[in-house]
Amino acid sequence: MAEEKLVKTQKLLKINFTNQKLLKQALTHPSFLPETEKNETYERLEFLGDAVLNLVITDFLFRRFPQFEEGNLAKLRANLVNADQLALIAQELGLSDCLYIGKAVEQLGRERQKKSILGDCLEAVLGAIYLDQGLPVVKQFILGTFKDVIFEQASRSEFSDFKTALQEFTLSKLGIFPEYRIVAEKGPVHDKTFFAEVLIEGKVWGRGEGTSKKRAELASAEQALGALKKS
Repeated sequence: MAEEKLVKTQKLLKINFTNQKLLKQALTHPSFLPETEKNETYERLEFLGDAVLNLVITDFLFRRFPQFEEGNLAKLRANLVNADQLALIAQELGLSDCLYIGKAVEQLGRERQKKSILGDCLEAVLGAIYLDQGLPVVKQFILGTFKDVIFEQASRSEFSDFKTALQEFTLSKLGIFPEYRIVAEKGPVHDKTFFAEVLIEGKVWGRGEGTSKKRAELASAEQALGALKKS
């Protein structure tokens, strides 16, 4: 019969493990076992889970936010995959009550609540889900668990592209949308440069160029936003 903690964990995760030993390993802190059995703690699974988590989050951000440049994608991922965020999610899932921790360490205080412990445990659990259930299942679990925080983080102004920021500015100040137009194209088909303008109330506030229409519009929006804030 499965141990009570393993039954509870599977209910919290809403995943039934085929290999119960794998789940127990993911929940086992190094202090729980003697040195000779440390290979049965969550440390190896944490290593795997970290890679799986980064892959799933990176793939989702890349596909879901095409307007973000590489720098913002990296910054957004860093805001999602870090000790604080992982510990918070682990706590929300209820994993702190499911850990196997040695008595000596337990007596030191709030060991179950430590960020590093909770974050490591969550990554180990993800590694265990991947091994036991496969990539599609762990991907669904990760995106379902991280979905709210992903969109909350992505909605912050620091991640808004210039077109979005300009639209928010003109709507709040003037109650109107900016208007974009491509005014010129230069170069061969395989290597074009586009030139764009952005108009607000019929007046050109920004001009920009880029290797695509979108990049040209973003550049014009950036210029317009700077000009409007100075006016």
